[in-house]
Amino acid sequence: MTLLVQTERILDNFRALQKQAGRVPLLPLLEANACGLGDAAVARLLAGEGVRTLAVSRLEEAVRVAETVRGVDILLMTPYAGEEDILTILKNDLIAAVGSNDSAVLFSSLARQNRLRARVQLCFDFGTGRFGYEPQEAAKAAQTIKHLENVELSGVFTVLPSADCGKTRRQQQVRDFRRVLAAIEREGLSTGITHMADVGQAAECAEMKLGAVRAGADLFGRGPQRDRRGLKRVGRAVSEICDLKWLTPGCTAGDDGRRRIRRATRVAVVPAGLADGLFTDLPEEKGFFLFRRRRWCEIGGKKAPVIGRVGLTAMTVDVTDIECAPGDIVSFDADPVGINAFIRRDYV
Repeated sequence: MTLLVQTERILDNFRALQKQAGRVPLLPLLEANACGLGDAAVARLLAGEGVRTLAVSRLEEAVRVAETVRGVDILLMTPYAGEEDILTILKNDLIAAVGSNDSAVLFSSLARQNRLRARVQLCFDFGTGRFGYEPQEAAKAAQTIKHLENVELSGVFTVLPSADCGKTRRQQQVRDFRRVLAAIEREGLSTGITHMADVGQAAECAEMKLGAVRAGADLFGRGPQRDRRGLKRVGRAVSEICDLKWLTPGCTAGDDGRRRIRRATRVAVVPAGLADGLFTDLPEEKGFFLFRRRRWCEIGGKKAPVIGRVGLTAMTVDVTDIECAPGDIVSFDADPVGINAFIRRDYV
Protein backbone atom coordinates (compact mmCIF):
# COMPACT_ATOMS: atom_id res chain seq x y z
CA MET A 1 0.00 0.00 0.00
CA THR A 2 1.04 3.60 -0.63
CA LEU A 3 -0.16 6.93 0.72
CA LEU A 4 -0.41 9.54 -2.03
CA VAL A 5 0.25 13.09 -0.81
CA GLN A 6 -0.97 15.81 -3.17
CA THR A 7 1.62 18.54 -2.62
CA GLU A 8 -0.14 21.23 -4.66
CA ARG A 9 -3.19 20.85 -2.43
CA ILE A 10 -1.03 21.55 0.63
CA LEU A 11 0.29 24.72 -0.99
CA ASP A 12 -3.20 25.78 -2.09
CA ASN A 13 -4.47 25.30 1.46
CA PHE A 14 -1.51 27.21 2.89
CA ARG A 15 -2.17 30.16 0.58
CA ALA A 16 -5.88 30.14 1.36
CA LEU A 17 -5.25 30.06 5.11
CA GLN A 18 -2.62 32.79 4.88
CA LYS A 19 -5.10 34.96 3.00
CA GLN A 20 -7.62 34.30 5.74
CA ALA A 21 -5.08 35.28 8.42
CA GLY A 22 -4.36 38.53 6.61
CA ARG A 23 -1.11 40.25 7.56
CA VAL A 24 -0.55 37.92 10.52
CA PRO A 25 2.04 35.23 9.66
CA LEU A 26 0.82 31.64 9.48
CA LEU A 27 2.74 29.19 11.68
CA PRO A 28 2.43 25.67 10.21
CA LEU A 29 2.12 23.05 12.95
CA LEU A 30 3.36 19.70 11.63
CA GLU A 31 2.30 17.64 14.63
CA ALA A 32 1.69 13.89 14.46
CA ASN A 33 4.13 13.51 11.55
CA ALA A 34 2.30 16.31 9.69
CA CYS A 35 -1.00 14.54 10.38
CA GLY A 36 0.48 11.35 8.92
CA LEU A 37 1.70 12.93 5.66
CA GLY A 38 5.41 13.04 6.57
CA ASP A 39 6.76 16.01 8.53
CA ALA A 40 10.19 16.23 6.87
CA ALA A 41 8.78 16.17 3.33
CA VAL A 42 6.04 18.68 4.15
CA ALA A 43 8.60 20.92 5.87
CA ARG A 44 10.73 20.93 2.71
CA LEU A 45 7.67 21.81 0.65
CA LEU A 46 6.69 24.73 2.89
CA ALA A 47 10.27 25.99 3.12
CA GLY A 48 10.24 26.19 -0.68
CA GLU A 49 7.11 28.33 -0.37
CA GLY A 50 9.04 30.78 1.80
CA VAL A 51 8.01 29.61 5.26
CA ARG A 52 10.79 30.36 7.75
CA THR A 53 9.29 29.10 11.02
CA LEU A 54 7.61 25.73 11.60
CA ALA A 55 6.19 24.13 14.72
CA VAL A 56 6.10 20.49 15.79
CA SER A 57 4.84 18.77 18.92
CA ARG A 58 7.50 16.13 19.69
CA LEU A 59 11.25 16.15 20.00
CA GLU A 60 11.81 13.34 17.49
CA GLU A 61 9.78 15.30 14.92
CA ALA A 62 11.83 18.43 15.55
CA VAL A 63 15.13 16.60 15.12
CA ARG A 64 13.94 14.90 11.94
CA VAL A 65 12.88 18.22 10.40
CA ALA A 66 16.05 19.97 11.56
CA GLU A 67 18.20 17.33 9.88
CA THR A 68 16.21 17.62 6.65
CA VAL A 69 15.57 21.34 6.19
CA ARG A 70 18.13 24.10 6.69
CA GLY A 71 17.44 27.77 7.25
CA VAL A 72 14.11 27.21 9.01
CA ASP A 73 13.40 27.88 12.69
CA ILE A 74 11.68 24.97 14.41
CA LEU A 75 9.49 25.55 17.45
CA LEU A 76 9.05 22.51 19.69
CA MET A 77 5.69 23.22 21.34
CA THR A 78 5.84 20.48 23.98
CA PRO A 79 8.08 21.36 26.95
CA TYR A 80 10.85 18.85 27.64
CA ALA A 81 12.50 19.09 31.06
CA GLY A 82 14.94 16.14 31.05
CA GLU A 83 18.66 16.87 30.82
CA GLU A 84 19.28 14.57 27.82
CA ASP A 85 16.31 16.01 25.93
CA ILE A 86 17.39 19.57 26.64
CA LEU A 87 20.88 18.83 25.33
CA THR A 88 19.34 17.48 22.12
CA ILE A 89 17.25 20.65 21.79
CA LEU A 90 20.29 22.87 22.31
CA LYS A 91 22.55 20.98 19.91
CA ASN A 92 19.91 21.15 17.17
CA ASP A 93 19.29 24.86 17.82
CA LEU A 94 15.57 24.29 18.29
CA ILE A 95 13.22 26.84 19.83
CA ALA A 96 12.09 25.21 23.06
CA ALA A 97 8.83 25.60 24.93
CA VAL A 98 9.47 26.31 28.61
CA GLY A 99 6.69 25.84 31.13
CA SER A 100 8.45 25.96 34.49
CA ASN A 101 11.25 27.85 36.21
CA ASP A 102 13.10 24.61 36.95
CA SER A 103 13.38 23.76 33.26
CA ALA A 104 14.31 27.35 32.41
CA VAL A 105 17.21 27.20 34.88
CA LEU A 106 18.34 23.84 33.47
CA PHE A 107 18.29 25.24 29.94
CA SER A 108 20.50 28.10 31.06
CA SER A 109 22.93 25.85 32.92
CA LEU A 110 23.35 23.35 30.07
CA ALA A 111 23.59 26.09 27.44
CA ARG A 112 26.35 27.80 29.44
CA GLN A 113 28.26 24.54 29.99
CA ASN A 114 28.15 23.68 26.29
CA ARG A 115 28.69 27.24 25.03
CA LEU A 116 25.36 27.21 23.24
CA ARG A 117 22.36 29.51 23.22
CA ALA A 118 18.94 28.47 24.42
CA ARG A 119 16.11 29.93 22.36
CA VAL A 120 12.87 29.58 24.27
CA GLN A 121 9.21 30.49 24.20
CA LEU A 122 7.23 30.65 27.42
CA CYS A 123 4.07 28.54 27.31
CA PHE A 124 1.05 29.03 29.56
CA ASP A 125 -1.67 26.58 30.51
CA PHE A 126 -5.13 27.91 29.64
CA GLY A 127 -7.14 24.87 30.59
CA THR A 128 -5.68 21.76 28.93
CA GLY A 129 -3.83 20.75 32.10
CA ARG A 130 -0.95 19.32 30.10
CA PHE A 131 1.91 21.76 30.42
CA GLY A 132 2.88 25.37 30.90
CA TYR A 133 3.01 28.06 33.55
CA GLU A 134 -0.24 29.10 35.16
CA PRO A 135 -1.28 32.57 33.90
CA GLN A 136 -0.76 34.10 37.36
CA GLU A 137 2.89 33.00 37.23
CA ALA A 138 3.73 35.28 34.28
CA ALA A 139 5.68 37.87 36.28
CA LYS A 140 7.62 35.18 38.15
CA ALA A 141 8.50 33.46 34.87
CA ALA A 142 9.70 36.72 33.36
CA GLN A 143 11.83 37.53 36.41
CA THR A 144 13.53 34.14 36.10
CA ILE A 145 14.18 34.39 32.36
CA LYS A 146 15.49 37.93 32.73
CA HIS A 147 18.33 36.83 35.01
CA LEU A 148 19.38 33.65 33.20
CA GLU A 149 22.49 33.49 31.04
CA ASN A 150 22.53 32.07 27.50
CA VAL A 151 18.73 32.17 27.32
CA GLU A 152 16.97 34.15 24.61
CA LEU A 153 13.20 34.71 24.83
CA SER A 154 11.73 34.51 21.33
CA GLY A 155 8.03 34.24 22.06
CA VAL A 156 5.08 33.53 24.34
CA PHE A 157 2.17 31.20 23.56
CA THR A 158 -0.68 29.11 24.86
CA VAL A 159 -2.69 26.20 23.45
CA LEU A 160 -6.41 26.64 24.04
CA PRO A 161 -8.83 23.78 24.70
CA SER A 162 -10.33 22.54 21.43
CA ALA A 163 -13.96 22.78 22.57
CA ASP A 164 -16.11 25.34 20.75
CA CYS A 165 -16.83 27.71 23.62
CA GLY A 166 -18.32 30.71 21.80
CA LYS A 167 -17.10 34.20 21.04
CA THR A 168 -17.66 35.57 24.54
CA ARG A 169 -15.40 32.94 26.08
CA ARG A 170 -12.85 33.45 23.29
CA GLN A 171 -12.70 37.17 24.02
CA GLN A 172 -12.15 36.43 27.71
CA GLN A 173 -9.25 34.15 26.76
CA VAL A 174 -7.76 37.00 24.73
CA ARG A 175 -8.00 39.37 27.70
CA ASP A 176 -6.41 36.79 30.00
CA PHE A 177 -3.56 36.17 27.57
CA ARG A 178 -2.97 39.89 27.09
CA ARG A 179 -2.64 40.20 30.87
CA VAL A 180 0.08 37.53 30.74
CA LEU A 181 1.90 39.48 28.03
CA ALA A 182 1.57 42.73 29.96
CA ALA A 183 3.04 41.13 33.10
CA ILE A 184 6.06 39.93 31.11
CA GLU A 185 6.58 43.33 29.51
CA ARG A 186 6.43 45.05 32.90
CA GLU A 187 9.52 43.04 33.85
CA GLY A 188 11.36 44.67 30.96
CA LEU A 189 11.23 41.73 28.55
CA SER A 190 10.12 41.74 24.94
CA THR A 191 7.53 39.01 24.39
CA GLY A 192 8.74 38.26 20.86
CA ILE A 193 6.29 36.31 18.68
CA THR A 194 2.99 35.77 20.49
CA HIS A 195 0.42 33.18 19.43
CA MET A 196 -2.60 31.64 21.11
CA ALA A 197 -4.91 30.26 18.43
CA ASP A 198 -5.19 28.07 15.38
CA VAL A 199 -6.94 29.25 12.23
CA GLY A 200 -10.31 27.92 13.36
CA GLN A 201 -10.18 29.69 16.72
CA ALA A 202 -8.94 32.90 15.07
CA ALA A 203 -11.88 32.70 12.64
CA GLU A 204 -14.24 32.67 15.64
CA CYS A 205 -12.47 35.58 17.31
CA ALA A 206 -10.37 37.98 15.23
CA GLU A 207 -8.73 39.38 18.40
CA MET A 208 -6.78 36.11 18.61
CA LYS A 209 -4.70 37.08 15.59
CA LEU A 210 -1.63 38.21 17.52
CA GLY A 211 1.94 37.71 16.30
CA ALA A 212 1.11 34.47 14.48
CA VAL A 213 -1.77 32.07 13.83
CA ARG A 214 -1.12 28.32 13.88
CA ALA A 215 -2.31 25.98 11.11
CA GLY A 216 -2.36 22.25 11.80
CA ALA A 217 -4.91 19.80 10.38
CA ASP A 218 -6.59 22.57 8.37
CA LEU A 219 -3.40 22.85 6.33
CA PHE A 220 -4.17 19.38 5.02
CA GLY A 221 -7.92 19.87 4.60
CA ARG A 222 -8.56 17.63 7.59
CA GLY A 223 -9.63 20.15 10.20
CA PRO A 224 -13.07 21.51 11.10
CA GLN A 225 -12.70 24.41 8.65
CA ARG A 226 -12.65 22.14 5.59
CA ASP A 227 -16.34 22.28 4.74
CA ARG A 228 -16.89 25.99 5.17
CA ARG A 229 -13.58 27.31 3.81
CA GLY A 230 -13.13 25.25 0.67
CA LEU A 231 -9.88 23.62 1.78
CA LYS A 232 -8.74 20.54 -0.13
CA ARG A 233 -8.30 17.13 1.48
CA VAL A 234 -4.74 15.85 1.26
CA GLY A 235 -3.78 12.18 1.28
CA ARG A 236 -5.30 9.10 -0.31
CA ALA A 237 -4.32 5.50 0.38
CA VAL A 238 -3.88 3.28 -2.67
CA SER A 239 -3.33 -0.45 -3.12
CA GLU A 240 -4.10 -2.85 -5.95
CA ILE A 241 -6.16 -5.93 -6.70
CA CYS A 242 -4.01 -9.01 -6.17
CA ASP A 243 -6.64 -11.63 -7.10
CA LEU A 244 -10.25 -12.10 -8.25
CA LYS A 245 -12.71 -14.92 -7.57
CA TRP A 246 -16.42 -15.78 -7.50
CA LEU A 247 -18.23 -16.63 -4.28
CA THR A 248 -21.36 -18.76 -4.47
CA PRO A 249 -24.48 -18.24 -2.35
CA GLY A 250 -24.00 -19.66 1.14
CA CYS A 251 -20.23 -18.97 1.23
CA THR A 252 -18.84 -16.80 3.98
CA ALA A 253 -16.43 -13.89 3.69
CA GLY A 254 -14.48 -11.50 5.87
CA ASP A 255 -11.54 -12.06 8.16
CA ASP A 256 -13.76 -13.74 10.76
CA GLY A 257 -15.79 -15.71 8.17
CA ARG A 258 -19.07 -14.37 9.55
CA ARG A 259 -20.44 -12.52 6.52
CA ARG A 260 -22.67 -14.93 4.55
CA ILE A 261 -23.00 -14.36 0.81
CA ARG A 262 -26.61 -14.32 -0.45
CA ARG A 263 -25.99 -14.19 -4.20
CA ALA A 264 -23.21 -15.08 -6.61
CA THR A 265 -20.62 -12.39 -5.99
CA ARG A 266 -17.40 -11.52 -7.79
CA VAL A 267 -14.83 -10.33 -5.28
CA ALA A 268 -11.43 -8.70 -5.42
CA VAL A 269 -8.76 -9.48 -2.87
CA VAL A 270 -6.89 -6.33 -1.82
CA PRO A 271 -3.62 -6.70 0.16
CA ALA A 272 -4.27 -3.88 2.62
CA GLY A 273 -5.94 -3.77 6.02
CA LEU A 274 -5.94 -2.79 9.65
CA ALA A 275 -2.17 -3.09 10.01
CA ASP A 276 -1.82 -0.36 7.39
CA GLY A 277 -4.21 1.91 9.30
CA LEU A 278 -7.30 1.41 7.14
CA PHE A 279 -10.75 1.45 8.75
CA THR A 280 -9.36 1.30 12.28
CA ASP A 281 -11.77 4.08 13.29
CA LEU A 282 -14.90 2.16 12.22
CA PRO A 283 -16.79 -0.53 14.17
CA GLU A 284 -16.69 -4.10 12.94
CA GLU A 285 -19.50 -5.97 11.17
CA LYS A 286 -21.60 -8.74 12.69
CA GLY A 287 -23.75 -11.17 10.72
CA PHE A 288 -25.82 -9.55 7.98
CA PHE A 289 -25.80 -6.11 9.54
CA LEU A 290 -23.43 -3.18 9.87
CA PHE A 291 -22.96 -1.06 12.93
CA ARG A 292 -23.18 2.60 11.90
CA ARG A 293 -21.12 2.99 8.72
CA ARG A 294 -20.20 0.76 5.80
CA ARG A 295 -16.68 0.52 4.44
CA TRP A 296 -15.98 1.59 0.86
CA CYS A 297 -13.12 1.86 -1.60
CA GLU A 298 -12.88 3.08 -5.18
CA ILE A 299 -11.89 1.06 -8.25
CA GLY A 300 -11.84 2.59 -11.72
CA GLY A 301 -13.74 5.62 -10.51
CA LYS A 302 -16.57 3.51 -9.02
CA LYS A 303 -17.41 2.91 -5.37
CA ALA A 304 -17.06 -0.68 -4.22
CA PRO A 305 -18.17 -2.05 -0.82
CA VAL A 306 -15.82 -3.99 1.41
CA ILE A 307 -17.34 -7.33 2.41
CA GLY A 308 -17.15 -8.52 5.98
CA ARG A 309 -14.52 -7.86 8.57
CA VAL A 310 -11.28 -6.26 7.39
CA GLY A 311 -8.16 -8.31 8.16
CA LEU A 312 -4.78 -7.11 9.32
CA THR A 313 -3.24 -7.33 5.85
CA ALA A 314 -6.09 -8.05 3.39
CA MET A 315 -9.74 -7.40 2.65
CA THR A 316 -12.46 -8.63 0.30
CA VAL A 317 -14.25 -6.17 -1.99
CA ASP A 318 -17.46 -6.70 -3.97
CA VAL A 319 -16.69 -6.00 -7.66
CA THR A 320 -19.63 -7.88 -9.21
CA ASP A 321 -20.69 -4.79 -11.17
CA ILE A 322 -17.22 -3.36 -11.78
CA GLU A 323 -14.96 -4.28 -14.68
CA CYS A 324 -11.49 -4.82 -13.20
CA ALA A 325 -8.44 -7.08 -13.26
CA PRO A 326 -5.50 -8.01 -11.02
CA GLY A 327 -3.13 -5.07 -10.77
CA ASP A 328 -5.87 -2.43 -10.98
CA ILE A 329 -5.61 0.40 -8.48
CA VAL A 330 -7.83 0.47 -5.39
CA SER A 331 -8.03 3.73 -3.45
CA PHE A 332 -9.34 4.69 -0.02
CA ASP A 333 -10.29 8.03 1.48
CA ALA A 334 -8.35 7.26 4.64
CA ASP A 335 -7.29 9.66 7.37
CA PRO A 336 -3.48 9.89 6.95
CA VAL A 337 -2.90 10.33 10.67
CA GLY A 338 -3.90 6.70 11.16
CA ILE A 339 -1.84 5.27 8.30
CA ASN A 340 1.12 3.17 9.46
CA ALA A 341 4.28 5.30 9.55
CA PHE A 342 6.18 2.58 7.67
CA ILE A 343 3.84 2.78 4.67
CA ARG A 344 5.48 4.48 1.70
CA ARG A 345 4.49 8.09 1.06
CA ASP A 346 4.54 9.28 -2.56
CA TYR A 347 4.51 13.04 -3.07
CA VAL A 348 2.69 13.93 -6.27
